[in-house]
Amino acid sequence: MRIAWIGGVSNGGGVGGIGALTLYSVLQMGTQVDYYHSSDPIPDYLLEYSNLNVVVTPSWWDWGKWYSNKPFTAFISSTVARTQSYNKLCIKVIENHENEPYDCIFQFSQTELFRLGRNLDKLPPIVVYPCVHAGGEYYWHGQEKDYALQVESYFKHYLIRYFLGYRTWLQKRELKKPTLVIGMSHRFNNLISKDYEIEATRQRVLYHPIRSQDKDVVSQSDLAAQDRKTVKLLFVSRMSVRKGLQYVIELSHRLDDLAGQVEIHLIGGSTQWSDYSGHLKDLNPNTAKYIKSMNRTEIAEAYSNADALLIPSVYEPGGIVVGEALSYGLCIVASNAIGSAEVLEGNIIREFPAGDMDRFEQEVRKLVIDLNADRQSLRAEARAQCRKHFSPDDVAKTLIAYLQEASEGNSRVSSLPQH
Repeated sequence: MRIAWIGGVSNGGGVGGIGALTLYSVLQMGTQVDYYHSSDPIPDYLLEYSNLNVVVTPSWWDWGKWYSNKPFTAFISSTVARTQSYNKLCIKVIENHENEPYDCIFQFSQTELFRLGRNLDKLPPIVVYPCVHAGGEYYWHGQEKDYALQVESYFKHYLIRYFLGYRTWLQKRELKKPTLVIGMSHRFNNLISKDYEIEATRQRVLYHPIRSQDKDVVSQSDLAAQDRKTVKLLFVSRMSVRKGLQYVIELSHRLDDLAGQVEIHLIGGSTQWSDYSGHLKDLNPNTAKYIKSMNRTEIAEAYSNADALLIPSVYEPGGIVVGEALSYGLCIVASNAIGSAEVLEGNIIREFPAGDMDRFEQEVRKLVIDLNADRQSLRAEARAQCRKHFSPDDVAKTLIAYLQEASEGNSRVSSLPQH
């Protein structure tokens, strides 16, 4: 099978890193891929594959310019630049398909089709794997208005609201065009089906792939956990809308009686369009510490020296951090809004209703007791859950099955694994 892949991959973490790992696993299975991109350099290890052809259309956008020296102008200018670059890539896809037809086009992360959507009659089936649901972002941006406006300007806040509303309308229109729409979870699919009126027959589920940690990393992190006198909890997230920062801040005060026994480390920056960092001054310094953004190596070290991940988001249909934390042996305390946590089972997952502060506190306290009683078996169970649900090989096989289904133009829903 020969596919055109559109959507950024990178050496870092987050969506770009997940994209790179997914592409790597697909290439290992021998699929011929033309990869179209315009931004981050492609990881060197991908270039070793002869079945990968890279097509580049450089973008004019860069950091440190007049249009990118402030978060808001960077957000607006980067959105314009991405749209322009994307349409240039679409032209190349159309031209290359005419010269040597593709079996399928796979669009990773980006939801809108733009020029591709206006040329469906000239193209093979399109499969979209969106990592953004603007309808959900729009809803929660409105729900958290009062909290946001305590630290954000009215002008920026309402301009972003307008943008999210426009993108919600646009995504609803655009997602009627692909042959298949792959969601990051069943929760993601349910949400976009409701908001965008997508038929269930065109939806599939594919969880993010997560690579298991090396034996040396596992051994070192387990040894560190054995010697640690405190229970270390991580909140790895954007300090932005719908991530549940307000609940972590409240938790830091409710756990004051456990000062010295429990530490909460908050890791991450804000976004160009939503900045809750002004609320961090309200953290209880006896139990919590804000560490700001970290690079990939520092994040890995933080995971290696922690016991659990807190993810109290009120809206999180994906959640890459869940699998990342599991791979290091961390337990998960998650709201029931977390898509990637929906498959987890056993003692390593402690779930509570989104927005329920009392239950959030209760689950954290119970987990602290359990970790102090038997930390090592919980760590082993967490890593096993990661291998079971987020194996890169399994994810790649499922994705290729979906692409094959789309290219053959049938609807073998019951015969395909809903990973």
